[in-house]
Amino acid sequence: MPNLPRQIRLAAGDYFMHGQDRRMRRLGLPGNVCRVSLSLDPGLNVPLLRERIQQSPILDWMAHARVVRTFPLLPPRWRIVEDSSPVLHEHHLPSGAGAGVGGLPPVVAQRDLHPGQGPAIAVDLVHYPDESRQLVLTWSHTLMDARGAEFVLRHLNPVGAKPGPTAENLVNPTQLKRSLAERWRRLKMARSSLKWLRESGREPLFTLMPALQPGGRCSSHLRLMPFTQEETAAIDARSQSFNAGFQRSHFYLAAALRGLHAVAALRGNRDGAYLVPVPHDMRRRGGNGPIFSNQLSILFYRIEPRLAGSLSQIVAELNRQMMDQIRAQFPDSCMAALDLFKPLPLDYYVRHLGQPSGGKFASLCFSDSGETCQGMADFVGGPIQRVTHLVPTWRPPGLTVLFWRYGQQLSSLLSWVDDCLSPSEADLLERGLRAGLLEEAIS
Repeated sequence: MPNLPRQIRLAAGDYFMHGQDRRMRRLGLPGNVCRVSLSLDPGLNVPLLRERIQQSPILDWMAHARVVRTFPLLPPRWRIVEDSSPVLHEHHLPSGAGAGVGGLPPVVAQRDLHPGQGPAIAVDLVHYPDESRQLVLTWSHTLMDARGAEFVLRHLNPVGAKPGPTAENLVNPTQLKRSLAERWRRLKMARSSLKWLRESGREPLFTLMPALQPGGRCSSHLRLMPFTQEETAAIDARSQSFNAGFQRSHFYLAAALRGLHAVAALRGNRDGAYLVPVPHDMRRRGGNGPIFSNQLSILFYRIEPRLAGSLSQIVAELNRQMMDQIRAQFPDSCMAALDLFKPLPLDYYVRHLGQPSGGKFASLCFSDSGETCQGMADFVGGPIQRVTHLVPTWRPPGLTVLFWRYGQQLSSLLSWVDDCLSPSEADLLERGLRAGLLEEAIS
């Protein structure tokens, strides 16, 4: 067993995700809990998987990590506690028993995880009579991001893929120790990001979110949009024509924004700009970690409505804004700014999450997970049929658009809150998204 730390600092994004979890639950929404599902054909070596989960120091350490605050106005920390709660849960169900997006059985879809109260990670293995299986990794977003979850899957299945991560690259070294000089440097960096946020979040901004009535409760909805291999190849070729070959995610975001613009136009929006926060992975490219914690910063994109009807203009503007933010070291300064707010009590922090954009925070959230489980044709002997990401959405903004690909197939997920987007508006958004990606007319 490697000598793992007993407590570490929260990463800059961890407390932000923790605050979103608190905010969502107050509105009646599911917590900030994410899932990735692997649909497996017969062949999974179940005894070996059980053994790998039971003997994994990484899963054991993460299952015992809790968010704690030792003293008021001191930053919270991750601390390892004694807990005998299991990580692996097995279910034997009849074929076709899955329900909802991704075919998740209710017992899996309803699993709730709290980073401060119990294990914030779980593995559900669903057995079907035809020996096909579904493996679902569920985790609190406070615990880690989607790339970290993929590292966990690689750790459990190192054979036939890139080398799996080890316990030594579980955490970011800066979360263990940070020099006084480094703290001072980050404090100075934080100021530039606050200025940038004030500029990008200036009014007018478009929001889907109506005023919430006192005591109001909401429900969330998910819609999966898989694309065939032929459609994926056509989308890739089309992204090249928009000069988005290197940043295909900009093409995906442009299609999503144009679809949202069609919804906004029906609502009479003329002047409200679209503000979109996009996660930016701060890990070294090609590395095997860190696994734990949200190793993310945020890029903020602002698209004016006069540009939002043209894919080419949106892509060009996204490319320009990304380069400006990278040159200005905005991702680093944004993480430094988030660090400053960690000493705040969580309830006070939650009330200020929407600043400095007047509480609106964003018009939608967007993320592109890129190539998921790259090089993994099977998982512990079970051939992978498909990979599905399932994420909740926050309110604000009330809408999330997610992209990922496995093998030669692209997939997208729409996640929205019922008081922010009606079913007919969700249909219009989906049609507009597909039309932008595939050069179709919006019917």
